Amino acid sequence: MRTSSILLFASTASIVHASVSCLKVGATAKASWTNSAGKSCTWSGAVGSNFGTNAVNGGDCNGRCGAGCTGAALGNYYTQDCFNHDICSWFNNASGGASDANCGSAYTAAEDDYLLGGVDGCSQTNPSLGASAPGKAVCV
Repeated sequence: MRTSSILLFASTASIVHASVSCLKVGATAKASWTNSAGKSCTWSGAVGSNFGTNAVNGGDCNGRCGAGCTGAALGNYYTQDCFNHDICSWFNNASGGASDANCGSAYTAAEDDYLLGGVDGCSQTNPSLGASAPGKAVCV
């Protein structure tokens, strides 16, 4: 896993620290997020996994910054923050990006990964996997 940090200047003239942690397709990673009930949730599994479609989201290429394996993206960047968001979104039928009650924070955390994953060397070939439903996430 490669981790890098940069400083971004926001329009309000404040400095925002952003970091991107690359993940390897096929490796096991742990996704974590806080749901709308304030519970800390986790799930561990393969980066690039394909859960199949739920009521709202396609669940392929988990960890890729962008929509699924072929949707809108700047490249095929696989990162920790995008993995967190993808897994949260699938388990919570998330929609609405940053405004989603369960996964909005994970979405916001992944924004810099979406923009900078290529510069940070997170680009990989997308896997082509059959769908396999995941086990349950743990929320405590």
